[in-house]
Amino acid sequence: MATPKLAILGQALSPNHHQLARQFVTLDNFYDSGEQSSTGWTWTTAARVPDLLEKNAPVNYAQRGLAYEAEEADRSIYTALTPAERRAVNPKAPTDPDVLPGPALLTAPDGDDDASAGQGFLWSAAIRAGLSVRNYGFSDASIYDAGEPGAKPLEREPAKTGTRIYTPGDRLLASRSDPYFRGFDQKMPDYWRMLEWQREFDAADAAGTVPALTLLRLSHDHFGDFKDAIDGVNTVETEMADNDYAIGRVIERIAASKVADSTVVFIIEDDAQNGADHVDARRSIAFVVGAHVTQQALVSTRYTTVSLLRTIEALLGLKPLGLNDALALPMADVFDMAATPWSYRATAASVLKTTALPIPDDRYAVATRACPTHTAQYWADAMRGQNFAQEDRLDTAAFNTALWRGLGSGPEPVVRSGADLRQGRTATVAAASCS
Repeated sequence: MATPKLAILGQALSPNHHQLARQFVTLDNFYDSGEQSSTGWTWTTAARVPDLLEKNAPVNYAQRGLAYEAEEADRSIYTALTPAERRAVNPKAPTDPDVLPGPALLTAPDGDDDASAGQGFLWSAAIRAGLSVRNYGFSDASIYDAGEPGAKPLEREPAKTGTRIYTPGDRLLASRSDPYFRGFDQKMPDYWRMLEWQREFDAADAAGTVPALTLLRLSHDHFGDFKDAIDGVNTVETEMADNDYAIGRVIERIAASKVADSTVVFIIEDDAQNGADHVDARRSIAFVVGAHVTQQALVSTRYTTVSLLRTIEALLGLKPLGLNDALALPMADVFDMAATPWSYRATAASVLKTTALPIPDDRYAVATRACPTHTAQYWADAMRGQNFAQEDRLDTAAFNTALWRGLGSGPEPVVRSGADLRQGRTATVAAASCS
């Protein structure tokens, strides 16, 4: 166990993360299969990573060349789009139709037959099996950096104006994606993404057409764009709390729906890169919530990203995507087949009172102690030089140091103390600052 002082984004900033773990299952022995995000995303969506991507990633992360390959783009080019479509999305895209050797998506795993090249993802299998799928923010080819040609306008509720925001980078997801859902953009609070998802969910729930598989991306736990972020959600503290509240609201809406008794929600980070955990560099958080999920339980069974994918496949009645998940056991210890009713009510961290988000007063959690907060200017200065325009383009060592200096207490921890904190755990947690 680690001292709670190392949890710099603790309960005061993430009340829903903590409540979900307490109310359902705390997974304290869960590990991400990917070392970093470009491979981690593919592990999370396909349970395996092609050889090219595995070999490319360490060279890129060592800053020795090669492109950052991720989310169905080879050399930063979405091969699913024609050259004309690429230019329509990004006016800076090359016009040469032969900019790549061919149209194949070499960083994507293949499906289970010759006709499914580059279609080895979870949603590909679900679609081939005839299941309904809805996507919110996965494989997004849109540009959100306001300084770039072709950037999408920053609108809180684009469905009201009919402004299409999302550009599919996957042919199968093209007709199954919400065109008004904004992908990775740290200027936009997750609160508005949650409301856009809820807009569609409300209609589907009323009509009895909730999809079998939903892919939902809420990205504000990444932090960034402090200078240009809107609604006062422009610090690490508020962005973490915004992500936390959005997650809580999603769970609350599902719990109150017609499909509550047949829905399970899986929440995962695709990697645990940098800021290594005190137990293992791959140990990470994961949440399982919903129907037939064991309540108020600690589950210490060793599970991984592949275990989670195998579980989703089992619930959907899908065959394994490949050998890795075929050999993995579903997360059986997480479930209780007794029909236990479940409900949930989201709470907002008190730091969100400093923002312009329209959160009712009765939603705020009672703060037992105040977390230190900094201004947007403080974080902009602390993160100067970082690239927040796209995922994981950071100087991660400098990023982690800035986080610790802004939220931590004492010298930045760089070695394990070896202290055994199993004894007196309750008192230790109670005494921790910003717990």
